[in-house]
Amino acid sequence: MVSQRLTPKHLKYLTSRSLTLHFNVDDSAHTDPLESIFPKRTLVLICGYARAGKDTLGDGILEWSEKNAEKINFADSLKDSANVFLDCLDLQGDFHDDRFKDTNRRFLVACGTFARDLKPSVFAEIMAQTVAQGYDDDGMPLDTVVCTDWRYLNELIVCQKLLIPLGWKVRTVYISTSGISAANPEEANSICEIRDIVRFDQEYHFDTEQRQLIMHEGRMLAKQWSL
Repeated sequence: MVSQRLTPKHLKYLTSRSLTLHFNVDDSAHTDPLESIFPKRTLVLICGYARAGKDTLGDGILEWSEKNAEKINFADSLKDSANVFLDCLDLQGDFHDDRFKDTNRRFLVACGTFARDLKPSVFAEIMAQTVAQGYDDDGMPLDTVVCTDWRYLNELIVCQKLLIPLGWKVRTVYISTSGISAANPEEANSICEIRDIVRFDQEYHFDTEQRQLIMHEGRMLAKQWSL
């Protein structure tokens, strides 16, 4: 008897079928087709004010992750869409570049607000679907995904609803840094809502200028959670 090797194409098919069949299935009764092949997969959502150290903590996690890991953010699809806008007008720029993004942040914020006004869960749904069907450049499924821009409660709800039935763990982290407050009233309100309702799996508070310590804690978290 000849055993058939599962190719990336086969794995992608299994994942897409899992997404179709198990969207509303109770997690306790769920059997993920990939669980017998790959370890349980984990999405880490990191919440906190802008400049609190979310990206640095995420970098530490990814640096010491022993599994197939990648960063995927809710704003990725917003930046992609903004770049399409630039292309349509034959304008130069890339919203995935931090310097260009910071210089033109008002446009990005306006686009995000407009999209969420039409559909509040739009970016959460796109991100969760991307994670659910996430593959690296070699076509292998991702075991660990780190998201460093979690700012709205519905983002957590959408990710839990879609990913937990597919065999994902959704872990939550909050980070704060002395002297860093909300960038605007919307950020203050949205993160306050999250803090009022969510019981985080891990919380950190750092003093200013502690990048190396934040990186260290990210590395330790990757080890602690077997990411």
